[in-house]
Amino acid sequence: MRNQGCTFLTAMSANADVRQWAVASARVFISHPFVHSADDVHSTFATRSPALRSVAVVNTQREKTTRTRPFTILATAVLAASATFGAGLAPAAATGLGSAGEAPGLGSPSDFTAPDKVDDIEFPTTISHRGGSNVYPEESMEGFTASAKDGFLPEMDIQFLEDGTPVLIHDDTADRTLNGATGPIRDLSREEWDAATIKHPAGGEEAATVTLDELLDEMGGEVVLVPEIKPGATPEEVDRVLNEFDERGLKDSLVVQSFDFEAAKTIADRGYTSLYLMGSTMPKESPAEIKDAGIEWVGPSKNLPTNKMRELDKAGFHVAPYTLETAKDGQRLPGFIDGYFTDDAWTD
Repeated sequence: MRNQGCTFLTAMSANADVRQWAVASARVFISHPFVHSADDVHSTFATRSPALRSVAVVNTQREKTTRTRPFTILATAVLAASATFGAGLAPAAATGLGSAGEAPGLGSPSDFTAPDKVDDIEFPTTISHRGGSNVYPEESMEGFTASAKDGFLPEMDIQFLEDGTPVLIHDDTADRTLNGATGPIRDLSREEWDAATIKHPAGGEEAATVTLDELLDEMGGEVVLVPEIKPGATPEEVDRVLNEFDERGLKDSLVVQSFDFEAAKTIADRGYTSLYLMGSTMPKESPAEIKDAGIEWVGPSKNLPTNKMRELDKAGFHVAPYTLETAKDGQRLPGFIDGYFTDDAWTD
């Protein structure tokens, strides 16, 4: 970090007004790298450099209580300054600023060992349910990146805020997993979502909430992701999510799930690998009907009888039951199973 900070300062030296701010800020980051939020950095940077007020988001009303990702924050400042002061900052950005590999639970794409293409998945595969919710804060960037770093496919759930923003959380309400927000997710504003934090399963350090865009900015195309569009999403919301995936060119690197057959069919029709989730009994649709819909994966409850799972396997599906407590439980699954969801992919 000290070497990266020096490179940053060298690149910034082309502008005298920014250099003085950069020196002071780098000293703070080197000595206290985890005490500042993204808002702190954006606000300070925009205040000290009026030319950047149009590109920096300043929010002085909200304070983050969680540990933030200082390398990513500093890289954001570098990119913003580069846009204003010219190509002189390019060398600093090229030195690796923004890589969070040194922070626990965080990683850059170069750290990921999970496959980045669906076609490259090796079976049986381990799907890290909600980013490893027994180990990391549920549906946090820390859990997603740690999963990808250790070779597991990160899984997450998509719900929608009051303004339609897709966000990552399993429940319809905030109460179980979040601090600082309560009630239905669909009633939360973006400001309320951003101000909330995700509880740690063991009472440890909480994590920042994550929007779908933030996840895709960080990991889209770099690792196979397994997002679920939660029941209750309208056809328009399903299309909105798939349009976002289209714009980012992610068809080859997503396994998109739904408990809703029509949604799972739409996912397949749009050219994505579709996983149809089902319970502990067979769904009303026959295996042939599911197959005709273009669906390639099925996710039954772990309590579905083995002979029914075998029936799905013989029909040609990749069968991935949910949810095992640890990866060790996966060792007891039948040999024809192609994967499984687990809340703790690390205990085997």
